[in-house]
Order: sequence, then C-alpha cells, then structure tokens
Amino acid sequence: MKIRKIYSIALYMSMLAIVSLLSSSCKKAIQVGPSLVAANSSNAFSSNSAAQSVVSGIYTRMSAGSFFQGGTGISLTMGLATDELINISSNNSSLGTFYLNSYSPISPPPFWSEFYKQLFFCNTAINGISGSSAITDGVKKQLLGEVKFLRAYIYFYAVNLYGTPPLTTSDDYTVNNVLPNSPPDAIYKQIVQDLTDAQGALADNVYVDASGNTVTDRIRPNKQVASAMLARVYLYLKDWKNAETQASSVIGNANYTLVGNLNQVFLRASKETLWALQPVSQLYLNTIDANYLIVNASYTLSTQLPLNNNLVNAFETGDARLTSWVGTFTTTTAPTTTYYYANKYKVASLSSTIAVTEYPIVMRFAEQYLIRAEARAQQNNLSGAVADINIIRSRASLANTTAASQSDILDAVAHERRVELFSEWGHRWFDLKRTNKLDAVMSVVTPQKGGSWSSFEQLMPIPPDDIRADANLKQNPGYN
Repeated sequence: MKIRKIYSIALYMSMLAIVSLLSSSCKKAIQVGPSLVAANSSNAFSSNSAAQSVVSGIYTRMSAGSFFQGGTGISLTMGLATDELINISSNNSSLGTFYLNSYSPISPPPFWSEFYKQLFFCNTAINGISGSSAITDGVKKQLLGEVKFLRAYIYFYAVNLYGTPPLTTSDDYTVNNVLPNSPPDAIYKQIVQDLTDAQGALADNVYVDASGNTVTDRIRPNKQVASAMLARVYLYLKDWKNAETQASSVIGNANYTLVGNLNQVFLRASKETLWALQPVSQLYLNTIDANYLIVNASYTLSTQLPLNNNLVNAFETGDARLTSWVGTFTTTTAPTTTYYYANKYKVASLSSTIAVTEYPIVMRFAEQYLIRAEARAQQNNLSGAVADINIIRSRASLANTTAASQSDILDAVAHERRVELFSEWGHRWFDLKRTNKLDAVMSVVTPQKGGSWSSFEQLMPIPPDDIRADANLKQNPGYN
C-alpha cells in the first residue's frame, strides 16, 4: 500500500494542527483551543490539551473530508451507484461514473486515499495517547475510546467497499507501505475489538466534548453509539444473537426515541440522533449533502441529484415518509419535468446570520429497530421481529405488516430499510450486497440508467499507484 512520505508522523501531526486551527474560522466548527502539535510531533501528546486538540482535529477533518459528505461522499455516490438517486448532468464525470457503475482503476473512487489518511490519523493518535505518561487516566480513556470507535467505523466501510483492504494499526509508513491485502475476517475481528474497547471506555448515557464536559450536541460517540455500531457489525457478520443484544441495549435507553414528527427527525437537537458530524463548511451550509439532494430553481440542475423512480415507487400508499421526506420540483421551461428529491434535510443553504439547524446524522436510532427485527427473524423470533417492524411502520402512519412467515418478515425488514434509510450512508447498496441481492437488482437497474453491470463491480478498484508502489498489494478481480 502506497502510504507516501507525506504520511510521516511529522507532517501528519502538522496537518492535524492546521485542521484544528482552521476550525476556528469555520462556521459552527468544533471548539478547540490553539493546537500544541508542533511539526516534529514532539508536543503532540505532551498534555491533556495537546491530545484533545489532536483528536478534535480528526473530527474536523472527517467533517470536511470527501468520504463523509458531498459529491464524493458515501451517501451520494452509493445512492447513485444503486437505485436511489439519478444523475441528470452530462458534465459531471465523477457522479456519472458512479451512476453508470463505470468506476475503473483509471479514475478510481476517492474513498481509498481518504480511508488511509484517516486511519493513519487514528493509529497515530491511539499509539501516541497510549504511550503518553502526561495524559491523565480519565482523558486517556475517553480519547482512546473515541479514536478506536472512529478507526472501527472507517474500517467497516473499507472492508465493505474493497473486500480485502490492508489492515494496519501502525503509524509507521515504512511498515504500511508493504502491507498485503487482509482477509475480511481479520478486519472484522479488529473492528469488533475496537468497538468493544470503545464501549468500555466511552462516556455512558451522556455526550461529552474534548474536555470531558457534558454537552447537548451528539457530535462525539458515546457508549451507546459504540453499541449501535456493534449491532450493525454483528448483523453483517450474521451473528444474530449479538446483533439483537447490542441493538436492544440502545433501544432500551431513554435518551433516544423515534421522533414522531418526521419533519423534525434530522434537526440538530433530534433525540433520534445517535451520532452526527458538526458542520465545518465555510459556505453557509447546514449539510453539504442537502445542497446536492434538494432540487430547486436556486441551483443548476447539473449539481442536483433527484430520486430514482424505482425508490419513489417503492413507497406504500399513505406512507408519511413519502410526504415528509420526499419533495417535488417541476421545471418551468417546456417540456416541463417533475423531479422527486430527498427532503430529509430541509435547508440547502443559510445566510451568514442564520444559525445551523441541521447536522449531518451519521447514525440514527431507527436503524436499531430494523437491525433487531432482522436479527430476531433470523432466530425465528417472528413475533418479536414483527413488533419491531410495526414500531417503524406506525411512526410512518402505516398499518401493521401482514408478513407472517420468516421469509416474508425478512422481506418486510428489507423494504422498511429501503424506505427508511434512503440517501443515508449507502445502506441500500450494502444491504443488497450483504444479502446477495446486488447482482439481481443492478443487472436490471444499471441498464435502465444507461450503463452495464458486471458482478465484480460490487467492489471498488484499488488505485493503481498504490499497487505499483506496494508489490504485496493486489487489485480486486475484474479491474486488472
């Protein structure tokens, strides 16, 4: 794996310092003091405040990073790659590549480099904090829990997008430069270990800031967020019992609830939020995704991503999610066209005087009911699965499900996941992939979009520069 010398600890710690300092100039940025990280990194973990500044810098970079939001973010790109969003521009080659499932090694998706930059930040922070005698025990415990959670979260997407990405916990680029592909089992083992460690280290039932003070914004993971992520990981591993156990621990927590008013689910103060990113954009945006998803006359349609009719037609009659989370826009020039668009986030842009009302929600409480429903159905607890499905349906003003057999209940869960989690973090793509339905769906959908589908496109291509630089790293099949 080509982790170039820009990944040296000196420059990366310097970059963390810059990111931390930049946050003070960004709208509603993460609040951190002046960074103590010097270019030679000797001060990086020399005190509580220095270590806290490093970790705050990781969050800031994540919020501004290409994977987490916007036109190269996972929600939009994988929504285009599957049957959620459409690309109506002939000029945007990046979005069009995902839409037509034509990504290739020549112009590989941007995820790989973003993952390994973030992983290097995380590994450097974990190793530096662990080895420091200057950081107090309480601060060390919380920071290690946060960064281990972040590392697990990134690896979860890396393994699901690339299959066998190299696994590293090292911050030595000379080691990382020659790593081979890693089997998924090894990566998932590390993910589970990191999340288990995070569970034991993170604040319980409260959210805290960099200094450990209790806050209302849910922008740093706590114990319940680690449990929720473990529930998802166990679901993907088909460990149904543990998936149910972890989801139940979150569902039973009084700090979270399904928000009855669907128009308020994605607000900054929503009690349905498990974990959100704090916006750091200087462009007066609530969320960068909303600027792409909300279709209106204020922006050129070439940068907006309406919903695919396959998704719109999947909603049942009377589903309140269709009326609350899907908007319509009709062009005024002939021939007029009506577009449906994702309207979960209501505000595409703000003036400099208006406060941020929405944060990009990374993990949401509703998913836990759907995880538990699927896990229960797989364990033949059909009544328990139906009860969880009906909680989600009731919030959407729908009647109880009529599904009774195990297979029908699993289909009902898949349907609810589709219309509940659309345009959020690639859930549709990964759900189809993990249930072995991606080929069947995409072989129909991709030709509808004007492209062609091959099974190997379930995985992304690894950048060729990294393969040329690392003799032990192999390209995913189909891209050679």
